[in-house]
Amino acid sequence: MKKIVRIAAIVAVFALILIAIVSSSVNQVDVSGEIWNQAMTIGDPETAVRHYIVYTDLMCPYCNYYGRAIWDNDSDFQEFIKDNKIAYEVRVTDMLFESSGVDMSRPAAEGAYCAARENRFWDYYHAALEHIFTDYYAKGYGYAKTAPAITGMTRDYWYNIGKEIGLGDTFKTCFEESQAVSEIQENTMKASNYANGLPYFTFGKFSTGGFDPSWEWDTVKSMLKQGLK
Repeated sequence: MKKIVRIAAIVAVFALILIAIVSSSVNQVDVSGEIWNQAMTIGDPETAVRHYIVYTDLMCPYCNYYGRAIWDNDSDFQEFIKDNKIAYEVRVTDMLFESSGVDMSRPAAEGAYCAARENRFWDYYHAALEHIFTDYYAKGYGYAKTAPAITGMTRDYWYNIGKEIGLGDTFKTCFEESQAVSEIQENTMKASNYANGLPYFTFGKFSTGGFDPSWEWDTVKSMLKQGLK
């Protein structure tokens, strides 16, 4: 009888260990293999338990509104990412070039990818969002589908943003030689399998697309929280 009790106790211990292992595997999600570009990611994918993805195009005005809403509340956003162990990745595409022939979509993406090669993606990204908003959207151009189109923008527009924030020779060579184009094309093709419109969000198991210019941080935070469920 005592032998049976001992065996039962051992079995119970192993069962508890197995439950703990299973529970741990459910809560811990290794997203390191899913990251497309570490330089475009906030948070450590090796310790993250959730993967948040934003598909964007720097010539997309609605993407701009979202990005600036995040930037305007950066301290709250960074705290949210840290507290919830999130790997937050921005996947820049030239989808508007590929799908709608928006010429400046590609050099905009090139600027972002070339900046990433100097590990300065976030500096470039925020500077680009602010520039295009100030130079065009705030003046009534390109801020919506019905607005007058942006005209006169050249490839140098995106190069000069990098120059303004102090990017170096790696950025210069990358941009001038269009070294990032093949990577952009590959990522845009992959993104088209996931993103239904722009911006498109995959926050954990929660996915949605679009962003209204009237939405502010409270709406963004509600979206972010959906990914915690």
